[in-house]
Amino acid sequence: MSDEATGDERVTEGTWAIPLLITIPLVAIRYFSSMSTPWLVIAWALWGLAALLAVVGWVSVVRHGVGDTKSWFTCALLHVALAGQVVALLR
Repeated sequence: MSDEATGDERVTEGTWAIPLLITIPLVAIRYFSSMSTPWLVIAWALWGLAALLAVVGWVSVVRHGVGDTKSWFTCALLHVALAGQVVALLR
């Protein structure tokens, strides 16, 4: 067996889409709630889940190789969203 990844195993934008979609409720919580303690706990839990899924995506990159330009754009978008949410939640 070869160690090279085939095109079917490479990381796609779908790898990064799920954690990116998890950040959408964070935006809703931030703008539509008073950020009370229960909402903050939920927001941090969702952020942690999205971050964990991002780590899983990076493990997939290491194991199977890089994807195309669309997957890297989605990856960058996810990381910007995660960083933005941390800043918003810490305010």
